Amino acid sequence: MVTPLEPDDPRALGEFRLSGRLGEGGQGIVYLGYAPNGEPVAVKVLKAGLDPGVRQRLAREIDAMRGVAPFCTARVLTAVVEGSRPYVVSEFIDGPSLQQRVAAHGPLRGGELERLAVGTATALAAIHAAGIVHRDFKPGNVLLGPDGPRVVDFGIARQGESETITAGPIGTPAYLAPEQIAGRPATPASDVFAWGATIAYAAGGRAAFGADSVAAVMHRIMTTDPDLSAVPQPLRHVVGRCLAKDPSMRPAARDLLLELVGSSPDPLRAGAAAASSGPPGDPYGGRRSGQHGGPPNPPYGDPYGGPHAGAPGNGGGAGQGQPYLGARGSSGRAGQPAYSGETGQPTGPAQRAEADTRPPAPRRSRAGLLVGIAAAVAALAVTAALLVPRLIQDPSGGHPSAPPSSAGSGAVTGSPAAPTPSYEATQPATGGETSRPATTGRAGTIPAAFAGTWRGHIVPTPALIMGEHDVEITLQAGRLDARWAEPDDGCVGTLELKAVVSGDSALALRLTAPGCVPGDVTLTRKGDKLAYRWKDDAGLVTYNGDLSKDG
Repeated sequence: MVTPLEPDDPRALGEFRLSGRLGEGGQGIVYLGYAPNGEPVAVKVLKAGLDPGVRQRLAREIDAMRGVAPFCTARVLTAVVEGSRPYVVSEFIDGPSLQQRVAAHGPLRGGELERLAVGTATALAAIHAAGIVHRDFKPGNVLLGPDGPRVVDFGIARQGESETITAGPIGTPAYLAPEQIAGRPATPASDVFAWGATIAYAAGGRAAFGADSVAAVMHRIMTTDPDLSAVPQPLRHVVGRCLAKDPSMRPAARDLLLELVGSSPDPLRAGAAAASSGPPGDPYGGRRSGQHGGPPNPPYGDPYGGPHAGAPGNGGGAGQGQPYLGARGSSGRAGQPAYSGETGQPTGPAQRAEADTRPPAPRRSRAGLLVGIAAAVAALAVTAALLVPRLIQDPSGGHPSAPPSSAGSGAVTGSPAAPTPSYEATQPATGGETSRPATTGRAGTIPAAFAGTWRGHIVPTPALIMGEHDVEITLQAGRLDARWAEPDDGCVGTLELKAVVSGDSALALRLTAPGCVPGDVTLTRKGDKLAYRWKDDAGLVTYNGDLSKDG
């Protein structure tokens, strides 16, 4: 909807005459304008105060944006990055945004939803192939033009993009990936997460992680599975993989597109390439090695149905058992995801076959999806014939890389107020207790000094990503496990003993709690208290606090 210009709005910028407002967001204001030949254009005036570094990045990205296939995006016509009013002029798309469409007419169904999924995945693949990260993919940035969906507002450099959550993350909270909430730079994998959240919104008419408050939404993004009940199968399974907490578990946009049109040779094992690449100059460039072997099995059923979502191919080492921060438990730990600094292209089938020797996962039938998107495929046939081969055959594509370990295998960090403990040697348990690690003799079970019910308040770091909690732990001497609970959230789980540390001064345990966040817990004696430290598998968040014993 076009609204009148306000008194302080410019009436012209360069050769473009402005006639009204199309919208306003965190980056700036979008105006309806007209070129000298009378063609309508969209003119986005960026917020003032961009520092020189951001302006230089903006200029580079605008050059790259001109190389993005225009049939699925709004073509960039010109841009001015200097002066008090930097602006970008792009093709005007005559149609509502996806957000406006859903608000006015409700969720999309059938072929309409499937055309949206294919069209926006095609746009995202083209954007990433040009070396650009969208950074703010959401329903408001998908325009439903007369010739299909167009993705707009991509690749614009942001002021303070590397700032933490306390300074304001980039993007709309309901569509931010966990790594963005944790203050890390947006990557192609972040865009894929936002795509999944956008399709879930289109199918259900509501945000996949809710929309009640920023803090609550961010907490759910970091800790719970999305609500995908309104997304039909098999699209639900695809969307669920895109919403994996660990970016290395998400498909690349190119693989996502191939899976949607049924062309992926093995879409459920297409690899974790989305997390292996970033924008030009990405500070996390380069390949890094993983720590663990094959992926863990989920402790309970996959809410998306079908094979476990965390089972991509192991091309280049990405996804080789690297755990992710989500409701399904996993073993091991991972540090900050590594990005190659290339353009989001994954390894090809040869690389995946070389690295992955496990039996192939069962193939899911996609007949319903293929029938529904037949019209979309036909409409895109001419352009896709040009675009998709280029995306597939690009020999310069990036390679998946695995996150570095956030700690050495076997190292445990104790409470900040306590010395760093060290593990004692562990041996497999006997007498049928093969599922839990134990140590020989007295060190194999919980010492008597830890016995009792302990309660306390724990605080997250970074602050504001996840809320503070009360925690309750019940330990019994001689056992290999303990009861764990966060009463306020209704989370109840089990702590499994990994090792007794430094004699009987500390315990290293593994938390598994269906529906809640798995992680590693260290309990360290601190006078008459226990210092509690929890760390998630992806290395995004830690919790610390002191626990007091009942009685």
